[in-house]
Amino acid sequence: MKKEEIEILVSLRQKTIEKYKRLKDYRSNKNAIMKEYDHAKALHEIVVEIDKALKDHVNFSDKN
Repeated sequence: MKKEEIEILVSLRQKTIEKYKRLKDYRSNKNAIMKEYDHAKALHEIVVEIDKALKDHVNFSDKN
């Protein structure tokens, strides 16, 4: 994997985590057009996949 590719994936991972942390209480918000629960689940899955791709190249000290 090229350095630029790793930097792109790391940036995507961070942006995804930032959006996840800004979600309201996705379990009790009944007014959302898209259930926040579904949104949160999708974001979580994205981060997990990015982490798998980066596991041999980057060590993230924080567990999100």
